[in-house]
Amino acid sequence: MSRLPADDLQWALQRRLEDVFAKLGEKFGDLTGRVETDIHPSVVFDDVGGLQTAKTLLRGFALALSSPEAYTRWGITPPKGILLYGPPGTGKSKLAKALANTASAIFYHVKLLNLTSKFGANTGELLQEILRIAGSEGRAVLYLDEAEALSLEHLLPPPAAREASARLVAALCEKLDGLPPTGRVLVVGGTSRTDAIDAELVAPGRLDHLVEVVLPDADAQREILELLKTRTERHAGRPLFEPIDDRKLLPVMGGMSGADISEIIRRALETKVHRAAEGSEPGPVSTEDLLVSIDAYKRVRGVVEKIRYGQYL
Repeated sequence: MSRLPADDLQWALQRRLEDVFAKLGEKFGDLTGRVETDIHPSVVFDDVGGLQTAKTLLRGFALALSSPEAYTRWGITPPKGILLYGPPGTGKSKLAKALANTASAIFYHVKLLNLTSKFGANTGELLQEILRIAGSEGRAVLYLDEAEALSLEHLLPPPAAREASARLVAALCEKLDGLPPTGRVLVVGGTSRTDAIDAELVAPGRLDHLVEVVLPDADAQREILELLKTRTERHAGRPLFEPIDDRKLLPVMGGMSGADISEIIRRALETKVHRAAEGSEPGPVSTEDLLVSIDAYKRVRGVVEKIRYGQYL
């Protein structure tokens, strides 16, 4: 019997997973925007600027999926889970995707804030079903994005949130505890709020390997800038930037995450789009353009913070 080409096999697997989740959605509600799958994530660790310690640790954890026998040879079982923690925008989701790529695993992205926004008595069962599906199709990285949403404090008053969250976490932990020690599924949680994570979730044998994902220092910011510039120019198919003076940029970028830097570059390019639409011929993005973009972004971020904390309500 002839074998299907790899692309056809991947297409068939993607369609099968889409069908499985569509049927799951018939029971639990539409999962669009709540659960996404990527058969072959394209992100690699070199696409993530900085974070050398985190990347080194996660490359090691890829062995749990690609070579579980490396653990059994030393009389232990592969890890089942990891918790990535750190400020928003530092690259936790990208790291989880790169981990899946390195391990040649399917990436399941569970957006917990969206999923729990429709919280009901069967949400725990839904999480268990998602884990079961992930374990049925080969190697898998199941990423629990915004794991703090399991606390349900964004939906319910404190007493009710604690009670409902305990049931939800218990259901998830029950399935985690029941995962076979074969290294087929690695569950990765991501959070910017360790204070909202239930201690049961990080108990031994669960998400018990903690990896900090820190804000980039100046060297990491420089690396992120170069990665973003190269990626944007590759996408556009032409040069878009003048030589950038890091000595002017980096001092005013202190405390900014990779997501912040990406937004600054996007806004500088957006200004070029608007000027071109007005009939001018804007030149490539300069250091001064980025400084203007940084200043504008800081002002916008300040307004967002005021809205978030109710000062404009």
